[in-house]
Amino acid sequence: MKPIKLSMGAFGPYAEMQDIDFRELGNHHIFLIHGPTGSGKTTILDGICFALYGDTSGAERNGKNMRSHHGKPDQMTEVTFEFEIRGETYRIYRIPEQERPKKSGTGTTLQTADATLWKRNGEDDEVLLKTGWKVVTEEIENIIGFKSSQFRQVIMLPQGQFRKLLTADSVERQNILEKLFGTELYRMIEELLKKSAKDIRDEIKKNQEHQRLILSQSACQSIDEIDRIITEHEARMKELEEELGEKIDALKKVQEAFIQGKANNDKIKEKEMLQKELQEVQGRIPSMERKRQELLQARKAATLEEMEKITRLISKDKESWEKNLAQKEKEMLQAAENYKGAEECLKLQNQREDLREELRKKNMELQGFTERVRNLDQRRQSIQQMKITHDQILKEKTDIEAMLKGLDEKLEKEIGLLEVHKEYSHRLPSLEGRYKEVESYFNKKMSLVQQEEQFSLMEKEYGKLVKETEAAEETYQRNKKEYFGLQEMWNRGQAAVLAQDITSGDPCPVCGSTHHPKLAVKEERMPTESELKDKQFELERLEKEREQWKVALGKIALEKDKIENMIQLLRAELGDKGELDISQLKQALDDAKDQWNQALEQSVKIEGLQKNIETMKETQQKHKESLGVIEETLKKCMEEYQSNLGAFKQEENSIPEEIRSLDALTKRHQEVVQQLKGEMEAKEKAQKAFDRADKSLEVLKAEIAGGQKTLHEIHEKYIVEKKKFVERLQGAGFEKYQDYENAKKSEAEVESLEHEIKGFDGKLQSIQEQLDKAVKSAQGITMVDLEKIQSEMEGAEKAKDEILKLQVNISEKLKSEKRAFKEIEKLNEQLCKMEKEFADVGYLSDISNGNNAYGLTLQRFVLGTLLDDITDAATQRLKLMSKGRYHLRRTMDRARKNAAGGLELEVFDTYTGIERPVTTLSGGETFLASLSLALGLADVVQAYSGGINLDTIFVDEGFGTLDPEALDFAMRALIDLQQGGRLVGIISHVPELRERMDARLEVMTTDKGSRAVFRIA
Repeated sequence: MKPIKLSMGAFGPYAEMQDIDFRELGNHHIFLIHGPTGSGKTTILDGICFALYGDTSGAERNGKNMRSHHGKPDQMTEVTFEFEIRGETYRIYRIPEQERPKKSGTGTTLQTADATLWKRNGEDDEVLLKTGWKVVTEEIENIIGFKSSQFRQVIMLPQGQFRKLLTADSVERQNILEKLFGTELYRMIEELLKKSAKDIRDEIKKNQEHQRLILSQSACQSIDEIDRIITEHEARMKELEEELGEKIDALKKVQEAFIQGKANNDKIKEKEMLQKELQEVQGRIPSMERKRQELLQARKAATLEEMEKITRLISKDKESWEKNLAQKEKEMLQAAENYKGAEECLKLQNQREDLREELRKKNMELQGFTERVRNLDQRRQSIQQMKITHDQILKEKTDIEAMLKGLDEKLEKEIGLLEVHKEYSHRLPSLEGRYKEVESYFNKKMSLVQQEEQFSLMEKEYGKLVKETEAAEETYQRNKKEYFGLQEMWNRGQAAVLAQDITSGDPCPVCGSTHHPKLAVKEERMPTESELKDKQFELERLEKEREQWKVALGKIALEKDKIENMIQLLRAELGDKGELDISQLKQALDDAKDQWNQALEQSVKIEGLQKNIETMKETQQKHKESLGVIEETLKKCMEEYQSNLGAFKQEENSIPEEIRSLDALTKRHQEVVQQLKGEMEAKEKAQKAFDRADKSLEVLKAEIAGGQKTLHEIHEKYIVEKKKFVERLQGAGFEKYQDYENAKKSEAEVESLEHEIKGFDGKLQSIQEQLDKAVKSAQGITMVDLEKIQSEMEGAEKAKDEILKLQVNISEKLKSEKRAFKEIEKLNEQLCKMEKEFADVGYLSDISNGNNAYGLTLQRFVLGTLLDDITDAATQRLKLMSKGRYHLRRTMDRARKNAAGGLELEVFDTYTGIERPVTTLSGGETFLASLSLALGLADVVQAYSGGINLDTIFVDEGFGTLDPEALDFAMRALIDLQQGGRLVGIISHVPELRERMDARLEVMTTDKGSRAVFRIA
């Protein structure tokens, strides 16, 4: 990625739009960003990083914090960055969340964060690729190939984070290298092998658990034990088969004895039962003889029943005619009385004929008034409608007069209110100016209070850091003195060791002289090499801590100065207002805002009030016009009403008062019609009643005469039939009628007697025959004790059932055991296959996932090979910068046993001939090693992958830790780098760099913000 142009507005110290066109560098591929502290050098890197990823180069500030304090309210905080990568040109525009002035009206509104990305096809032609904060960031990550954190570690090396790549642990370094070299495939292989091994291991465990479950259910410890139990159970089943056969044979014998004994006992019991039953039947013979006599008498009585029935019917017919004749005589007496009453009622109705004639005349008279009364009703309704219309018009007139009165009052009130609002409108500019002025004072006062509080905290922190720095310096100097003392003692001790083996005339191993006037003598205490190295490492650690405390102290001193300058600036801008309490300014701000808002609200209402007044006046004029029309209509309506009312009264007086309405006339007419109708119906009813009574009396007289004649004939016939029945009764042998009555039986009773006698005779004969057979069958047979045989049979049955139950139980167990045996055999086969497969897959998984002596995964192995190439490339530059002293190497050592290994770095010191961790390097040495590693990384990444181009690098500070010679070596490495076509940007305060570099981006501070300009020699 190569920068083309960066534009920043109201961003950091750059208040106005600042354009930095990197094309001005021309053929210069290395340039210095130079300027005073706080001027905005690092902000240039922040702008590039913010445009690409939405955060700053140090990842310590977000876009909202980058708003310039010098920026004008209408100047948006925005960054536009144009860059080239892999021959393609892109332009990105990004704005953070911020307050901005409203487009219409006063006040501010919240502008949400946004971003847009274009691809440029020429100077004026570009295509929109993506919009949206998150979407654009993701697209940038795809285009460049880095996330923000990786971009800051490889391309843009900011303050305080320059050494991250060098000092990162194995996991952090793995994340960086994985993205750079695209080794995700090897990680996926690791995960796939790990998952496959886990799946096989889980299946093996599942298989083993299943085996244990089967063995547990079988109550066995092994498959051999199941096999032994199966053999035992099969042998036991054969034994039970033999025992079962014996028990079944014994049971059959007992069952046959029981069946034979039960049959003999049944024959004897049957004989005894039949003998008893015959005795019972024979005891019923006398009773049956009596029933045979009853049946004979009933059959004789049956021959007389028909004649008795005829006699009885004639007797009942005679009694019926006697009763009927008596009833007719009673009815004739009642009919005579009814005839007399009907005759009297008819006479009375004939006497009311005059009344009926009078009602007929009245009916004719009322019919003559019908048309006149109907016309009168119509006139009455017309007059009533005129009255209603008149009242409605009158009410409408009254309503309009009331509305006009209310409208006049409201119009007067609105005009007065309009004058008040106009007064507020005149005061609006002054109130708004007052509010803006107080708001400015309040914001500055708030900022002043916050800065003073922060300054107070900074002073405490500064004092604490001063003490810590002094303590670190004192500790470092004390240990340095101790180290040099130990070094001197160790040197003397080594000389003494050499002197022990030198004899007179032997050459000295140090200087080669054969003359030894004064040999070194061994001191009482000589430090070991290990103690000396430990003290050296301790001194280097303390030196590192001392430098860290100094950097922290310088940083907080810079921040303290910035805050102090800001406090002085705010106090100068506040002037006398700075003495006011914050609550007083807040109250004044609230009052000014309330007055301004009130005036604003009132002024906004003026136009509405004016429109309202015009509308009310128009309405008032319309109501007045409507009132004139209504008054004229009301006058005409009254005249028409009076004229019609006079004609109606004249017609009404010519009609009787009680029938002046059609309803009253109709009601009176209906009453006369109903009365006439009632009189006519009453006469007709009386005539009909008289006719019915006369007819009924004549009919009854005729019926009585006929009835008396029929009764006499029936009486004669009854006497003849009764005499015949008595003669037949005596001839049948019945001396008295009561004997005949007692002998009579119904057909059902006769049939029942016949059936009972016949059944008795059949049963007696049947029992006798069965008894003869039973006696013959039981001859020579004795009773058997069946309970004893039953008990023996139950015992044999129980013994057989116990064997069957035991047989079933063992059979079920045998099935279960055989099934378990087969399942375990099958599981064992599967287990053998899975264990064989796991032996290979598990081994590969362990090796590839770091389960080895070095904790090295497959991906780290691949990355380790790449890191070797990086350290080789870095060492070439580091040897140059360190005058051949230091070499960077990859080590397989791990900080902890459980830590990831394979990507740790160490430095080989050619002066001491030993390796040590990169964290033991001094501040300047760390900078050189970090720079070498970053440059080596760029070489290797670009060599391995055409997808990621590391053709730009920015270095923010670090050169101040170098002595002039080391600085010269570092600059040679950077110059060599830019000769390969890479663009190198350096931020530094070091004066030597300013003198050495022809291309500089000078950053200058003014009272209105910073500005940057390229200076090309």
